[in-house]
Amino acid sequence: MTIDFSGIIQMFQMEGFTALGKIAHPMTGKTEKNLEQASFVIDLLAVLQEKTKGNLTDTEARLLDNVLRDLRLNYVSDNTVPASSTPDSSGELS
Repeated sequence: MTIDFSGIIQMFQMEGFTALGKIAHPMTGKTEKNLEQASFVIDLLAVLQEKTKGNLTDTEARLLDNVLRDLRLNYVSDNTVPASSTPDSSGELS
């Protein structure tokens, strides 16, 4: 098996989507959401993107951009509570 930059990004992508509960954990077969872990993976990839800027092929840079975008969009989507289900100061749903 060849290890390359794309493989590293895809490994983190799988970890991120597992933490977001989008795919089952490979060891347990269970789908569980861990937004703290998902945030960590996203931040880690963002650091990797910053530190490798200018040293990636176009394909690698696009892959990293796309993975980060997809993880961030899914994270925000999963971390946003609809306004209609949040209680106001009186405890009533708005």
